Amino acid sequence: MGPISHPVRVDLLLHLRGFAAVADEMSVSEAALELGVDQPLLSRRLRALERELGVELLDRTRRQIALTPAGTALLPRAKHLLDQADHLLRSIRRHDRETFVVAVPSGCDPAPLARLVALLEAEEVDVRLASDGDHDETPESAAWTVETCDPDAATWLTRLGAATAPGTAEGPVSLSSLRPRRGGQRTQVLALPRDLDDPAGRLRRLADRAGIGPATLRRAPHQLAVAETMAGRASLVCARHEAVTYGLSWSPFVDTVVRGHRLVEQPPPPAPLAAGPVREQALALLGACVGAAEEGRA
Repeated sequence: MGPISHPVRVDLLLHLRGFAAVADEMSVSEAALELGVDQPLLSRRLRALERELGVELLDRTRRQIALTPAGTALLPRAKHLLDQADHLLRSIRRHDRETFVVAVPSGCDPAPLARLVALLEAEEVDVRLASDGDHDETPESAAWTVETCDPDAATWLTRLGAATAPGTAEGPVSLSSLRPRRGGQRTQVLALPRDLDDPAGRLRRLADRAGIGPATLRRAPHQLAVAETMAGRASLVCARHEAVTYGLSWSPFVDTVVRGHRLVEQPPPPAPLAAGPVREQALALLGACVGAAEEGRA
């Protein structure tokens, strides 16, 4: 007794993808170009699919290719099946890849962060953002961490200025212009924790030299500091993007008052971020999100 022969089954998804492309383009040659295959090969796949299904999908008697009733009925089902298969593959690939966690300080500019996410997703890096206020992430679990540091050792420098109530005058000011005036209304000078928690006390030393003592310069959480500033009861030392986010007026200091940030990296990075233009773009966007120039150091 001879070997039992089994019918050759077609690669259904591959052949349906070819059929859907032909149906969209109404041209075998254009569909072959889109799929990156030879036209004769695509024609053979269509014939094999028709034999498998036992129906004709394309009306080839006309000068212009058209779908038969069976082809018209199959097309939406074929596209739905292809979408489901593509979704399944994407889900499996995402599950197989380790999540790339990028930890940034709270209060970052969201627009560059959104561009960073889009850049990494285009490179198929499964990215997740975390902040220093996110209790679900620890510094050890982040592949990239942007942390505040000594400006002399910084990757990025952010220029600081004075935020005031909406609609007030803008323009370069000196730090000393914030000190209390005799006989005038006493206004607080607020600073964010990240600037006053600096172990070297740089902002406090600059403020002391400008005549702003500890009784006037106070530490305040971001939201409370913004509320006091919006009410006109305080000036807030901050970066421009931190003021613009809440519609505050902002004036840069003529003094050299900067905030430093650096990148702490847990190796190895995903291949697109090891070196080259994608890494450079990603680092520029990280700098932009903390208010530094996108070209690098301020």
